[in-house]
Amino acid sequence: MTLHAQENKARLMLWTTALIWGGGFVAGKMALTGLSPWGVLFWRFGLAALFFALAFPRAIGRHGKSLLRFGVLSGFLLALALGVQLWGLMYTTSARQSFLFTTYVVWTPFVSWLLWKKRPSPRAFAGGFLALAGIGLIAAKGEGDIRLGDWITLASSLLFTLQIVFVGKFMKKDMDIFAFSFIQFAAAALVSLCFLLVQGDPFLPSGMECMEGVLFLGILNTAAAFTLQNAAQKYLPDVTVSLISSMESVFGFLFSCLYYGNPVTLRFLAGGALCFAAILVNRLGDTRPESRN
Repeated sequence: MTLHAQENKARLMLWTTALIWGGGFVAGKMALTGLSPWGVLFWRFGLAALFFALAFPRAIGRHGKSLLRFGVLSGFLLALALGVQLWGLMYTTSARQSFLFTTYVVWTPFVSWLLWKKRPSPRAFAGGFLALAGIGLIAAKGEGDIRLGDWITLASSLLFTLQIVFVGKFMKKDMDIFAFSFIQFAAAALVSLCFLLVQGDPFLPSGMECMEGVLFLGILNTAAAFTLQNAAQKYLPDVTVSLISSMESVFGFLFSCLYYGNPVTLRFLAGGALCFAAILVNRLGDTRPESRN
């Protein structure tokens, strides 16, 4: 398979990831009906790690020490970012959070520049600001207020940016994606379990709605979607990864409208169009094979 074909395949993986993650905002709200944020994350990552342990035991057994360190650090960042995200979801709606959380598309070029001293292209900055404008159109929803949960969500998006940039920097094309995913999920589950035990929150899911949310988050949102994202980051730079992934905000709002009956407004349609335009701007005029950061 040529490099160009691999990159197109990677973009398809990211669009699939964005679709699944969009459903995760509703699933997260459902899971919180019977668990604390750290309880949700323990079951989410624990189920995903168990799936990989059963499905890919040989690949997991062949990992080296460098992959182990990389996976553990990535899992720690992932648990921290999503733990703060779920905390914020307790104080805001899934519709608002679906757009606020994806401000990581704006932070990514700046964090990459700050940490790795590699200035992104002007298209990356233009795409980021277009996405921010689209996110802002829908997040406010004409209410003019910023809630506590919104501020917490913005903090979680910055933490998730660090995780994207970290994986984008150190993920190698020859790394075994299944072994890495298992280590990442297992580490995130252990971190979540530690917080869960310290806080003394309930351990077992309570209620059918909670169970359904946890199963969606563990199997689709984590085992499937994060593996697709990790695989795609072998072939695409982190700025592109964040831009395509930001479409989870559009899917998340749609799923929230379907599940909770929220109306689809002109403001939402305009914001979604700006988010999509951000991705097009990032690719505009670039016909060369895409290089990794």
